[in-house]
Amino acid sequence: QWYQRRVSSGINAEYGVKKIVESWKVDDSKPVVVEKYDKVAVKNGIDDMLRSTFTSKYNMTETFKTRDTRLLICFVACLFSGFGCLYDFLHPFPESKMILAICSLSYFTITGLLYVWEWFVEKGTFFEGTLNGNAIKLSSYIPRYSGNYTITGESTVDGTKQEIKYTKCISTWLDESGTILPDKVAKEAELLHQSLLKAKSQ
Repeated sequence: QWYQRRVSSGINAEYGVKKIVESWKVDDSKPVVVEKYDKVAVKNGIDDMLRSTFTSKYNMTETFKTRDTRLLICFVACLFSGFGCLYDFLHPFPESKMILAICSLSYFTITGLLYVWEWFVEKGTFFEGTLNGNAIKLSSYIPRYSGNYTITGESTVDGTKQEIKYTKCISTWLDESGTILPDKVAKEAELLHQSLLKAKSQ
């Protein structure tokens, strides 16, 4: 009986996890509505729809090299922080003074490196993908107190690098209710695809 109860509880737990994961999935058939005066929500909504279009319509394989590097930097910073706390617990101050100083300086140095990475390397990157050995990278930016959405696309096709950058008003992809228009986003994705990959691959 105890074995049956254990199996039953395991099945129930697995079912519960599946239900939670299912609730996280985005239903592409439903319209995406955002607060049109919230530039972060607008940017994320357009970014997500562009990303979805490139992976589903153009069968691109999404990669996470840039974001994984950011996570690695965060992980290293946490290692220094955790080691400092652990050492201080095992060897209370003032014995741990030197180790705490080294770990603190290392933590803040790596945190500074993280900001440099986000501002000068990542730069709003929301999609990286590959297709038949060709790579594409998309990033976007909405300035403060502005309704202009700037998108930058970079590609590497047969060893040749190319970049495209332009700015449009967010009303291009939104209606009055704040609903993101899928057909408009799809046209934008087609323009980016042709400019960065299709024309060069022919």
